[in-house]
Amino acid sequence: MFKSIILILIYLIYLNAPSEASYKTITDTEGRTVVIPQRIERAVVLTATCIETIYIIGAIDRVIGISKNILDNRLLPTIIPQLKQIPVVAQSTAIVNLESILALKPDVLITMGPEHIAIGMDSKTVKRIEGYGIPVILLNLKSLDENYYSIRLLGEIFDSKDKAQGLIDYMKGIVAHVQDKIKEIPPDKRVKALYVSGNNPNYVAGGYWKEQDIRVLAGGINVAKDIPQFMATVSSEQLVMWNPDVITISTSAKYNPKDVYKNPHLKNINAVKNKRVFKHPYHIAGLFTPRVPLLLAWHAAKFYPELGIDWVTITDDFFKKFYGVSYSGPRQ
Repeated sequence: MFKSIILILIYLIYLNAPSEASYKTITDTEGRTVVIPQRIERAVVLTATCIETIYIIGAIDRVIGISKNILDNRLLPTIIPQLKQIPVVAQSTAIVNLESILALKPDVLITMGPEHIAIGMDSKTVKRIEGYGIPVILLNLKSLDENYYSIRLLGEIFDSKDKAQGLIDYMKGIVAHVQDKIKEIPPDKRVKALYVSGNNPNYVAGGYWKEQDIRVLAGGINVAKDIPQFMATVSSEQLVMWNPDVITISTSAKYNPKDVYKNPHLKNINAVKNKRVFKHPYHIAGLFTPRVPLLLAWHAAKFYPELGIDWVTITDDFFKKFYGVSYSGPRQ
């Protein structure tokens, strides 16, 4: 009788134990193999670069915790109103409130990493979270290809592969349209381009993304390509030596084109003399979100206005299709 009871208990434990079919294995952009539940119902998402994709593929209702930096984004709360109802459990992609995360009992946590990038979650925190049985997925996007990969991966994670592929195909269509136009520009007519940010235009984007740099994809020549870092500070003399034809300013920069035009150290640069300094509309800023093809179209239009690339219509169509709203930013 006792043996029968033991056998019944073992059988019941076996029936209730998670089977291999209840889980699946994915590989994040850092090459880490992560085992996650087959069906994700409760996700904590700390990176703004992924929250848009999750919204577009129809899984925003499964996000139960976000970071403050997602809410601080100028655009996201306006196009994804559900964000305002989701609890904040972290200050950023790296600084988390572990107790708040554990209280939500998430199936998975998605953030950026690893720690060698400034905003990446450090390995100790990753291991600590995983120690509580919460899988951690790190997505650090370093190219347009990795952007596509992350979208495909999120489609797999949230059981929405078709919608994810539809988004990728639409993005690739914009890129193909822009690059087909750029083919009309001969190599010796390509503009020399510089991308700047920070507190002054001496803070420049280097050659970190190489051939998938937004300026290169838009048909420009990155004058700072020999700088290996993503961003670096250079002298005004270096800017003059580079002599870019066009300067684009990130939306987060603390200055505008007028400030660059007034800078006495830069007055002899072609971009300044010809009034070809432009600041990204914040509505399409962000490397690498699903909106990066819009930023690509914007750059190409600024580089080569003669090509007639209608970045405003491209942007408006994208916003209507994927966010259900019209583009409301600058149209020049």
